[in-house]
Amino acid sequence: MGKKFLIKRILIPYDFSETAELALEHATFMAKLHKAEINLLHVIESYSFTSAISNAFSKSQSEYESNIETSSNVRMKEIADKLHQSGGMKVNFRTNVGKIYKTIISSAEEMEIDVIVMGTHGTSGFQEFLMGSNSYRVVMGAPCPVISVQTHAKKIGFKDLVLPVDNSGVSRQKVKHAVELAKHYKSVIHIAGIMTMSDVELQRRFEVKIHQVKEYVEEHEIPYTVKMFKGDNIASITMEYATQINADLIIIMTEQESAGLFMGSFAQQIVNHSKIPVMSIRPDEGDPEKISIGY
Repeated sequence: MGKKFLIKRILIPYDFSETAELALEHATFMAKLHKAEINLLHVIESYSFTSAISNAFSKSQSEYESNIETSSNVRMKEIADKLHQSGGMKVNFRTNVGKIYKTIISSAEEMEIDVIVMGTHGTSGFQEFLMGSNSYRVVMGAPCPVISVQTHAKKIGFKDLVLPVDNSGVSRQKVKHAVELAKHYKSVIHIAGIMTMSDVELQRRFEVKIHQVKEYVEEHEIPYTVKMFKGDNIASITMEYATQINADLIIIMTEQESAGLFMGSFAQQIVNHSKIPVMSIRPDEGDPEKISIGY
């Protein structure tokens, strides 16, 4: 199952919005459980102009960004001080200028972050399929798992975790993440086996994979349930099941399998549309024989 998943450094991209505040609440609770440090990051979107006229504005642009940066850091310090006083945890903060998703990814790499917790406003229509949301771009490029939170996720804490498993052969690495979270949050893991194949032999092999997941969870003495599904749209099945059982977190792999040009990947659908928080994990490169169970 690869190296152990530990949470010691949490990054919260913070834009002072309602969803960012909610992400901070989730991250603060997580930091207390894991005795982790919090890192607040505000990104000032920098617009670069390629036309000759841009030179006339470059000075005023930099002054404008500098003023925002100063103001941002004042507000961030207030939040950091308040968190430290109330929870006793270590809180760092910074304001950077750049493209939002690129700056978040590079900051996570630089600070050796273990998990990113970020608010997402979701996205739909052509923006989703042609551009993608900042949260989804962070998910695809981050060096660590990303938990994305929409405004609906008011309940803090992850008591019921949904672990969708299909036959895509991407990875079972997320199982260890689910187990680690379940230990700290005292959660129940709900394994959702989603069969997309009709071949009887492939179904039999898939059931063996589900049994392996069950065994791993049992070994770590985590309470669990198992439910099997048949269908093609893994994202819809997963979100419907998570809503049905009132789950607090869905754990997925950021597989690249496309469900068609105008549907996007299953992972993208879940990140952009789930009203329940989503933890997205990029597969580690390694021996494919050891990475046999997909999301």
